[in-house]
Amino acid sequence: MCSRSNQQKRPRIILSAAITLDGRIASVSGDVTLSNTEDWKRVHHLRARSDAIMVGSGTILSDDSKLTVKAEFFEEGYNIQDPIRIVVSSRGKIPLNARVITYRPDVRTIIAITTQCPTIQKEKLIQKGCNLIICGEGPLVNLKFLMETLYKEFNIKSLLLEGGSKLNGNMLTEELIDEIHLAIAPVLGGEGTPIFTLPTPIKAFTQSPFFEIMENQIIGDMIWLKLKVHYKSRKAQ
Repeated sequence: MCSRSNQQKRPRIILSAAITLDGRIASVSGDVTLSNTEDWKRVHHLRARSDAIMVGSGTILSDDSKLTVKAEFFEEGYNIQDPIRIVVSSRGKIPLNARVITYRPDVRTIIAITTQCPTIQKEKLIQKGCNLIICGEGPLVNLKFLMETLYKEFNIKSLLLEGGSKLNGNMLTEELIDEIHLAIAPVLGGEGTPIFTLPTPIKAFTQSPFFEIMENQIIGDMIWLKLKVHYKSRKAQ
């Protein structure tokens, strides 16, 4: 595994997620209501400090997320800056009436696609005001190329990753996540959606990255962890 110093310049990337005790970000029915008010305040302050926020197309299809910052979590007079919105979708399968496109059109929305995205869909997304970045021939978006492009062409130095599961897993596999902010709720998810869906299963713990606990805090009825990601094996204590 390569170190950050040997990589091309890219944004600093923080994955933010709320999970169940057994590591799920959604139930089998799609319920994602895990965060309490204190955690939502933390998330929106993190969004406001980030140059961009990124999700996969599945998150847009299931949640119809706006990916903006809510003023209610800030003191009056605070100068709120909404991050650039980025959606990763190989074939551009995003409804044209999705709120990430229609809500606050003054906030830039970037769609990361591949050459497999139909021309008519590309034209419709452009007409809606989206910026498109073509990231390889597919089937998946070339995430390293996307990060380098965001850094060089859009001046994005900090990026907040908010899933979903497959995008989280691919970003981790490509060694692109620097830090994880994790809020753990006191409930079980059962057969719900895991925080990471990895393209290649981890067969032994020595194959896993090491997640160093940098900070921890109780926020309401949840536990919050700040983790630094090391792309090397954990050393037994």
